[in-house]
Amino acid sequence: MAVVTAHHDAKQTHEMIELHNATTLIDLSARTLIRVTGAESATFLQGQLTQDVGALEGSRALWAAHCSPKGRMLASFLMWQTDGQIWLDASADLAEPALRRLRMYVLRAKATLEDARTTVSRLGLCGPGIAAALKTAGCADAPAPGTHDQQEGLTRVALSAQRLLLAGPTAAISLLQARLAPLCQPGTLQDWTAAAVREGIAEITLATQDEWIPQMLNWDLIGGVSFKKGCYTGQEIVARTHYLGKVKRRLLRFRVAGHPEIGQELLHAGSPAGKVVLVGTASAQGSELLAVIQLEAWAHGPLALGSTEGPLLELLPLPYPVALD
Repeated sequence: MAVVTAHHDAKQTHEMIELHNATTLIDLSARTLIRVTGAESATFLQGQLTQDVGALEGSRALWAAHCSPKGRMLASFLMWQTDGQIWLDASADLAEPALRRLRMYVLRAKATLEDARTTVSRLGLCGPGIAAALKTAGCADAPAPGTHDQQEGLTRVALSAQRLLLAGPTAAISLLQARLAPLCQPGTLQDWTAAAVREGIAEITLATQDEWIPQMLNWDLIGGVSFKKGCYTGQEIVARTHYLGKVKRRLLRFRVAGHPEIGQELLHAGSPAGKVVLVGTASAQGSELLAVIQLEAWAHGPLALGSTEGPLLELLPLPYPVALD
């Protein structure tokens, strides 16, 4: 009997190690979280965001952008709806500027926007072992990518098959964290960003506000722009580019030696040809990043980081197709 128990314990330990290596648990409570309430909250956001807010009905979670009148992205959001409340998750440094900008347009609309970070705690799970970690912790299976559900008093939003956001009261989040922590490796907000880089999701930060229209960040390719809805701030430029123009700059994923910084320039033959949007984690092979580049420049040779003598960028695949011509 002791031999069987020992074998079981060894197997269980091995499974725990596999879970630990396959799943990262991250405290996301520092990220921006805006709660929008009121009888006209959906109507208000419909006139501000690139996404069709009406498509939130049911359990869908959608990407959305807020643009300037010139069509340039000021914020990128993950958006979902629960019990008549609309939630907007964004980069940690956009809480104040995103709230301020959106509130400028409220006017007489019956909509209230508030910073929900003090009342709602959040966790993130990253990696291929999410399903196993949830099962071992006694939780229900994760919702399908692009949807959300409510379990144990928490909202669970699946950004992808390998990224899950959990939001709710601090007490409930703390209890879940205690169950998941032994099954996961601890992570940071940078790990969450690194997952976004791998998924090709170009999140806007304070350093990159008002730089690019949604198509340059592939927002049209990931479903973050509705071309069938009515007017919204910046819609004329975004729609004109879609129907009449050709996108000459696109977001691509690269690896480069060194430590790139958000906003750093990329050069081709000594001339500016792109800019770093988001930076993932570094490894012995280099740092992964997302960058908006001029497609014509990329067609004529490699790009260098920071200067003509800087390291050259190596193209990496994205999980969705991007036309390079």
